[in-house]
Amino acid sequence: MGKLNGKVAIITGASRGIGRATAKLFAGEGANVVIAARSDGGQTCADEIVANGGNALFVRTDLSKPKEIDNLVDVTMSQYGKVDILVNNAAADDPMNIRGIQDLTDEMYDMVMDVDAKAPFLLCRKLIPAMEQAGGGTIVNVASIASTGGGRGPFVYTMAKHALIGLTREIEFLHGRNGIRVNSVLPGGVYTELTKADFDNPQHPLAQAIAASPAGRPAQPEELANVILFLSSDESWFIQGASIVADGGGTLC
Repeated sequence: MGKLNGKVAIITGASRGIGRATAKLFAGEGANVVIAARSDGGQTCADEIVANGGNALFVRTDLSKPKEIDNLVDVTMSQYGKVDILVNNAAADDPMNIRGIQDLTDEMYDMVMDVDAKAPFLLCRKLIPAMEQAGGGTIVNVASIASTGGGRGPFVYTMAKHALIGLTREIEFLHGRNGIRVNSVLPGGVYTELTKADFDNPQHPLAQAIAASPAGRPAQPEELANVILFLSSDESWFIQGASIVADGGGTLC
């Protein structure tokens, strides 16, 4: 028997990386997975899950557009009648080479904040009343070690990830007694298609920082998916409103 049998889970940014690994893991644990992504990789992920005997639905969604967020929830409710789990994983970021606030444009700010902070807020606002009416629900926000200080990520990305921690805490404070359990995961370096070139270059500052950490390597997406699964399951019931750092000890250095 899977840990998520019969649960319905929306996972954003599930076309690749942590989101994709989480979608596959959830499906293997018996969940009906709704994959929200902009790219065709979301459909590929859903097809792989179904081919392996799982249940998955791809809903193409641009999280910077509120109407598409509404559509994501409406399609999910029409298909399954409920949402038990929400994983706010999708993220956008601004250039790492920004050296001062004067270099940031309105377009950069809006692009990152819309996806990384506003979209999770909108999804929570739309889903929490239905979750409460159904007796409860679980939300996992994928933040970052950039949530815990400066200089650990791009400028606006860092702002947005700090906001995600605030969203986690406020929702738990206001809705926890109504059956809503929300926590954040704070990854460090993760080896994905987007980061592999950096990690494979021993001279890159990111690779050097990770090499100096206790783990000595970046995380694999599946390792973060395991943390998200734990926080989404009943096994972690007494963890509420927390920020779980999963960075291989990188922030100790």
